[in-house]
Amino acid sequence: MFLSGDRFEFSFSTKDEPDAERSRFFKFGRNSSWKPHRVLMFSGGLDSFAGAVEEIVEQKHRVALVSHASSTKIAPVQKRLISALSKRYGPETCRHIPMTAQLKSRSTAERTHRTRSFLFAVLGSITATAFGLDRVSFHENGVVSLNLPPVGNVVGTRATRTTHPKTLKLFTGLLRLVFENDMRVDNPYFARTKAEVVERISQLGMADQIVETRSCADVHNQTHQYFHCGRCSQCIDRRFAMLSKGLERFDPEDAYRVDLMSDARPNGIDREMALSYVRNAVLFENATPDALIRNFPVVLDAVNHFDSPPDTAMSMIADLLNRHGKAVTSVMRRTLESKSPGEFPEQSLPRLYGEMQSALSLPFVPAPSVDKNENEKPPLTIEIDKTSRLVLIGEHIELKKNATADLLIVLAEEWLRAAGKGLEPLEYPCLKSGDLVEKLGVETDEVVRRRILTARRTIAKRFKSAGLSIDKPQELIENLSWHGYRLAPERVVIRVRHRS
Repeated sequence: MFLSGDRFEFSFSTKDEPDAERSRFFKFGRNSSWKPHRVLMFSGGLDSFAGAVEEIVEQKHRVALVSHASSTKIAPVQKRLISALSKRYGPETCRHIPMTAQLKSRSTAERTHRTRSFLFAVLGSITATAFGLDRVSFHENGVVSLNLPPVGNVVGTRATRTTHPKTLKLFTGLLRLVFENDMRVDNPYFARTKAEVVERISQLGMADQIVETRSCADVHNQTHQYFHCGRCSQCIDRRFAMLSKGLERFDPEDAYRVDLMSDARPNGIDREMALSYVRNAVLFENATPDALIRNFPVVLDAVNHFDSPPDTAMSMIADLLNRHGKAVTSVMRRTLESKSPGEFPEQSLPRLYGEMQSALSLPFVPAPSVDKNENEKPPLTIEIDKTSRLVLIGEHIELKKNATADLLIVLAEEWLRAAGKGLEPLEYPCLKSGDLVEKLGVETDEVVRRRILTARRTIAKRFKSAGLSIDKPQELIENLSWHGYRLAPERVVIRVRHRS
């Protein structure tokens, strides 16, 4: 089975007794004629709640909300949310259909819940068939449905595929054989990100109920104070979505046992969970379809299971992941613009991610050799004269009264401040785009980026025309992700020119 990597065999027996009366099965009352337009799986999470709200408010549909009663802590959550829908939009708009399926013995050797969506699909299909319908919907954002491996080594049975497009297509094929009708299991939210899902709840006027939803995977350790652990991927995903859309006032941070940004993550698995989530988002932000296929070949499992050509499906997936990446990275950028990574607690996500980015961005500097250092090149001397808007690089390159000279002078002054404090080279701070906008007197970050590119090209060209040999002269201006720009502290020495 694609869902879990296991192999299953099913056996069926002929049903002798007649169909049960619908009123007895659903307990709506013997005289009730209520019938839904749609059957939705309802967990009490953000995505399923958003789906219910959208069907009721926008589509004007009556909905049957089918739940599997797997936890005594989640059942009250589902009831409160459905009660809120009934009170706001009328009792006829929705009905809750909780179902129970338990093991006969108390042995639970299988704890991964890898195949739970098969159980849910069966329960939903039974409900739909009883109402004369042939469609069941899971509402889950497409990023979670794809569930691309966060670290590159989570494959096979440990990577859940509960609402993956291929999984739902296979469910549909099997259930059509069983029910002998046109049963369909689908996910109307595949083209949406988590941030877009929570935004939809707000747009439809139900943001006040966000606090009542539950996303955490660690259900058993939920308390009246902490609804969410803050460590699992579901909690991380939820909190990033709230912050990206400015809806955190409806999702109080004190409901999380571990706050997304300010709390430490001492457990190694928890640290990697958070880091890999953000790391993937950075990869997704500007990823092309080809890059996704190269970095995440498992994405191809999805493209052949849409009602569109593979190239169109792949472009849709790339666009989905681009939007998700932008939502997550925008939150990280805002967070790290308010404070530098070193100002956050040790082992907190901003601190960990800042350290990781620095390690990835800084050029490799070999340890000095005691026995052999004759080939070691000394740092390049850059001399500045702010009054004359003059920059001298080495003995042969002069830049005067132009945008590149002005930029280098601003970066050099920051270098001198760090040197004056006695900082280690790797601790030299950067100037963010916003700081450079102000110091250079330009209008936007985009102007700053263009000036950086122009300066790098100018420096490389001037070295070449002077016949000087230097490794990657354009990298004298470093760009550290999330931090900003600086002159490479290991490669240059700055001096202020004194006029005679």
